[in-house]
Order: sequence, then C-alpha cells, then structure tokens
Amino acid sequence: MNSYNEMLRKITSSPYHNKMLQFAAPLNDHLGINHFWYYRITFSGHYSYIGTNSAWNEFCFENQMNSHFPCLRHPKTLKSGISLMKASEDPSYQNVLKTAWEKFNINFNINLQKITPEGIEAFGFATRFNDLKAEERLINDLPVLRNFIKIFKEKNEKLISMLSEYQIHLPSKFGPKFYEQPKTIAFPTQHQLFMQKIGGQPAFSLTPREKDILKFVSNGYPASYIAEQLQLSQRTVENYIATIKCKLSCSSKVELIQEAQKITSIECDSI
Repeated sequence: MNSYNEMLRKITSSPYHNKMLQFAAPLNDHLGINHFWYYRITFSGHYSYIGTNSAWNEFCFENQMNSHFPCLRHPKTLKSGISLMKASEDPSYQNVLKTAWEKFNINFNINLQKITPEGIEAFGFATRFNDLKAEERLINDLPVLRNFIKIFKEKNEKLISMLSEYQIHLPSKFGPKFYEQPKTIAFPTQHQLFMQKIGGQPAFSLTPREKDILKFVSNGYPASYIAEQLQLSQRTVENYIATIKCKLSCSSKVELIQEAQKITSIECDSI
C-alpha cells in the first residue's frame, strides 16, 4: 500500500471501525480523551494504524507529519513501557504538537508501548486538556486505561486482525530517519533548578529494593501492582515510593516517571 490516505479509507470503510469508535467514545465522555490510537510497527518496518479523531488523522497524514513522531521508529530503537509524548527536543515534532492543539484541540499525552515478537505495538491517549496536570491525571488513571486496553483488544479483535492487510512501509516513507534513535528531553524539577542555581548537584543513592521498585515506576505501574509482583504490602511500596520521590527531588508522578526512566535506562534492565 502506497498512501496513508488509502490505508485510512480501507480501514474506516469497515463496519468494524464504526464499532471501534462507539466502544472508545466513553474515553472522551468520562476522561476527556478526544484522541485514542493503536498502531503496530514490524521489524521489517511495516506500519498499521487506527485512531478515533478522523479530522486529525487525515490532516496529519496529508501533511506527512507522522514522520516527526519519535515513537514511529524501528522497534529496535524503542522499548516497552510508558512514553511521555512531549519528551522530545525535535523542533519539528514540537511544531506538530502545537498544531494539533491549536487546530484540533488535541493535547498528546502518553503512549503505552510493548515490544512483541513481530515488532512493537502501542496504545496512545491525547486529551482536550492542556494544563500542567494533564499527564499526571492520565498517569493516575493508568490502571483504568490498561484495563480499557485489555477489553479493547478483546472487543475489536476483528478490526485489529484486519490491520495487517493495510500497511505502510515506513522506511520507504521516512528514509534513514526511521532508524534513528529517538531523542528525549528531561524536564528539571524545581529542586534540581535550585541546586543548579547555587552551583550544586543533588546527591542520592538508591538501595537495591528501591531500584527494583523504580523499574516498575518507570513503566507507570501503581503501588498495588508493584506490591503484588514483589510480594510486599501496598503500604510498604507506597513508603518506598515516597522515599524515592524525596531522594530524586520529584514533586509529581510525571517527574518521578521521567527520573525513573532516566535512571533505569542506565542502571537497570528494562522489565
């Protein structure tokens, strides 16, 4: 298949697509998620996609904006876990995010990625809210969103299966950019900015148990899930997380996840 719009036409003409839109509608009604998407990228570079905001889908593909998304790269350059959509320093990508908000009231927030035997698959969420707490609210709702994804895959199995018939070869569209390692940026906390101002560096050390917990935190898992996996009480895990937040000078879940991802990418194996 040669064109994105041809891919969209084939998929959206299916009755299974209308069923998917109806199923996903409560996301907007109850959580303010006005754009939900699912895509797959194989190791051979073949890409298939569905999304709920048809106006944005058409605009994005017509203007070839999708090449700027750092999440649309070869699966070997990506990893499983939660990806914060704004954490990229690419000015072209930042312009895409700005356009999405100004023209379509879409604020790209989080992408939940999973490496598979075939490549990578991802579920993403964007909201109609553009305040400083937008990402944190979705992170707080991660257990609900993960449950939604599970049911979504069950209820829309036929549509998801059909996607393999309509794929775009991204290396042919993106060129060498498809194989580039995505660059992300870290947003410094107020504590870190303070230490920089006075010429100091925040010092911390994490215990082995704290590092274990940090692996799960970097993927957005709640304390209840971490407690179950590590066979600890939820209260114990919550206390560990509170201690880690203090050590890393983080005041929000978004900051904690960003710091956790930076640290685990260097010191720890991914989950």
